[in-house]
Amino acid sequence: MPHDRYTRLAEITKMIHLKLDKRSVLEQVVKAISEEIVRCDAVGIYLPIGPEHYQGYVGKPDDFNGITLDKMVIDLNKDRFAAEIVATKKSIYIPDTSQDNRPDPIPIELFKIKSVFGLPIFYEDTMYGLVFLFDYSSPLHLSKEELEAIESYITMAAVAIRNTELFTHSQKLVKDKQLLLDATSDLSLCVTVQEALETSFRYIAEALNNTNVAAHLNDMFTQSAIPHKLSSQSTWKEDDWKKVHEEVKINFEKDAVFQEVMRTKEPVMVIDAVNDPRTNKEAINHFGIKAMYTLPLVSRGEVLGTLGIVSFDAPKAYTDAEQQLATSIADATAGVLDNLIHLEHLEDIIKHRTSELQEKNEILETMNDDLRQLSKKNESILNSAGEGIYGLNKDGIITFCNPTAAAMLNFEVDELVGKPQDDVVAHYSKEIELYQQMSSPIYESLKTGEKTYSSEEKFAGKDGGLFDVEYVSTPIRNKGRFSGAVVTFRDVSERKELERKIHNQAYYDVITQLPNRSYMTQKINSALKTIKEDSRLGVLFLDLDHFKLINDSYGHAIGDRVLYEIADRFRSFISSRITVSRLGGDEFMVLVEDVTRMEELDEIAMKLLSCLTDPIHIGRQELFTSASIGISVYPDDARNEEELIRNADTAMYVAKEYGSTYHYFTHLLREKNVERSNLLNALHQAVEKDELEVYYQPKVNYQTKEITGVEALLRWTHPELGKVPPDKFIPLAEETGVILKLGNWVLREAINQLKVWHAQGKLITMAVNFSIRQIQHPRVVQTVQTVLHEAGIDPKYLEIELTEHTLIQSHDAAKIHELKDIGLTIALDDFGTGYSSLKYIKDFPIDCIKIDRSFVDGMTQIPHIAALNSTIIHLAKQLDYGVIAEGVETQEQIDMLMKEGCYCMQGYFFSRPVPAAELQELFDKGIGG
Repeated sequence: MPHDRYTRLAEITKMIHLKLDKRSVLEQVVKAISEEIVRCDAVGIYLPIGPEHYQGYVGKPDDFNGITLDKMVIDLNKDRFAAEIVATKKSIYIPDTSQDNRPDPIPIELFKIKSVFGLPIFYEDTMYGLVFLFDYSSPLHLSKEELEAIESYITMAAVAIRNTELFTHSQKLVKDKQLLLDATSDLSLCVTVQEALETSFRYIAEALNNTNVAAHLNDMFTQSAIPHKLSSQSTWKEDDWKKVHEEVKINFEKDAVFQEVMRTKEPVMVIDAVNDPRTNKEAINHFGIKAMYTLPLVSRGEVLGTLGIVSFDAPKAYTDAEQQLATSIADATAGVLDNLIHLEHLEDIIKHRTSELQEKNEILETMNDDLRQLSKKNESILNSAGEGIYGLNKDGIITFCNPTAAAMLNFEVDELVGKPQDDVVAHYSKEIELYQQMSSPIYESLKTGEKTYSSEEKFAGKDGGLFDVEYVSTPIRNKGRFSGAVVTFRDVSERKELERKIHNQAYYDVITQLPNRSYMTQKINSALKTIKEDSRLGVLFLDLDHFKLINDSYGHAIGDRVLYEIADRFRSFISSRITVSRLGGDEFMVLVEDVTRMEELDEIAMKLLSCLTDPIHIGRQELFTSASIGISVYPDDARNEEELIRNADTAMYVAKEYGSTYHYFTHLLREKNVERSNLLNALHQAVEKDELEVYYQPKVNYQTKEITGVEALLRWTHPELGKVPPDKFIPLAEETGVILKLGNWVLREAINQLKVWHAQGKLITMAVNFSIRQIQHPRVVQTVQTVLHEAGIDPKYLEIELTEHTLIQSHDAAKIHELKDIGLTIALDDFGTGYSSLKYIKDFPIDCIKIDRSFVDGMTQIPHIAALNSTIIHLAKQLDYGVIAEGVETQEQIDMLMKEGCYCMQGYFFSRPVPAAELQELFDKGIGG
């Protein structure tokens, strides 16, 4: 029976690993368990929907007492049985629930559960879910073999889930980054608050797969929350939504969830709105809300309002990645909203004040005749006016002046009347250039008889101090003739300062005072429209390396000071052609216009990196950072501003792989990313589509002329790509974790082939290469034992080959010893190309050293390489290691190796790696002399 169980386990393993869909994998696990443990009434798998909650996903039967599994939620705060499994990552069996108070009593009573067995689904300390086996009538009475079988299935499910999640995660990262770039780009183009919110709603809905998004914004004057806008794609209509707000009369100052968001400036996720004590139950019931996720809109340290995402069907949670993406979109939205709200408010102020001035000017125009007569009645009105007013004759002489005008110009009234305007009122243009004698726009109104208005100029009086003015110069008509003008003006310095402040907030970064993303986007678009035919435009995308470590270690206050110091160093690059901006976080961008020499971009990139080499002193702290830079060039690399920035960002990630350098974008880079993604997709399906094959290269004892063993080598023939070189797909497999699937497949294929050769009387050894991921896998020893047991192969005929890098990076000498204890042999591959240190090797149970082919290739031409080979061979003998030379291709190399006492060899001189069938001929013919 054990043999049958191992066979069944192997079949289910194959089914699990051929599935990339999580639900299909877990359904196979449930099927395997229910068929293996026939006395179990029910099996249920629960997956996490938050840090403290797990929800039913698949099970057998599909429902329990009429309740479907997806309606069942485990709360770790209430279920100490489940919480203990999660905390310990160990399975727990309760034979009699009436004698154990750890499980949540509600489902125990509801389903009359007599006994329960719970197991964790985890891999490399990461929890993926929980499995429960129930029995309603009698204890489960699980045997040791049954428990081990269940644990085996669950472990395989965890590995399969992790593989699928790694694959989908890499795709989602690219999709999320593009979504955030698109959202930021589209938001920067919005010109109204309504447009910005609808744009934000669209991207939030895509990020969270939920169209029920609404915005509550704080009133600018009362700071109370107001229901502002509902997504046009929401289940509700906006009019109904606002009507319910009026009927319920929600007091946001007493709403616990809203106040928590306002206080912490952090998102709050309420998975079960009906039962969560923080929610406003009256509002929840009126709207029919089952779950809610509230995001703050924070700009310049202030909360502008919130974005609310609700679910009407059932409790719901979002993953960390979904929350991070939604928060990033909300942050981008907040910056845009802040600018638009202030600009709209400013426009209202300007419109109101302009209307006031025009009304007063119309009143003053009706008084022109009376003003010239200076009657006491009109003089009283003139003197009480809140604006400065003075009259001019056709020669520019001040004929009258009210006290307000004199005070604003720091004169007495009699010091002004009778004087030429240019002698007492210095009049400056918006460029702060003093108008020459009788050349200001006021004199133009005297010449043309037309009214002149300006809000962009400055006056200076007796003390020389400049102040912003808004004025109207209205010509005086006397019986159809122009006899002068009345100038009405006011000090608008405060309003201008407010305008400048709002402009600075809209287009400059608060921390570094450098231009921000909005400014840079407009700057690039403007530069693209005016670029010369014989020049280029360059964008350098700079990302600080390991800046998060500074924030995490010293706090954000220190991090902000570091950013300001870095920005201060970058300021030295700013010129009429070079613009430096901070995009946010630890990202900066440099725009270089009118580039005629491409070398100039190299020089700027090197200078930017160089100015980060000196330490940054913050108080007593001495901090260091570096950067990676991506460069893209218009029109070579992009057609518009969006592509230019995106391609520079792509090139930056390549630079980051090399560390603290810069890299240009190339079209090959884009093609390489696409090619790499396509290759990974094809590699996932290679086993299922039967595209993989194991080749074998013989190991020869030249002294006895015998084939003593073979090395198994993986080969891939793609129907369109042809033969894919191992050095192209093996590193990709190791990076993404697919190597676990491939490695197990190669091990099984190689051992099954060895079984065939042993049956023919060829008692050779089989060498299989193991990667770092395989060695670090918690069940690697069990996997090897299972494969050997199923094939009936003595472990002494299996040789595992590990590179020096794999050996050292494993950090687990105990795991290597466990493999050795099975009875197999361990060979150190590519010896001489890595650490080659006895300090490391002495801790591991090595049986054999393989001399790298680069040493064998050079031994006949380079004396010191021959000496090194001699040393390695004699050292191996002293340490009682076997030794084998790789890459043997000539008789001369064989003679030198034999002379040094190395008889075991491998290389093209004997055979290339070939399929098993082709190796049969070499077995039959022999090595010969």
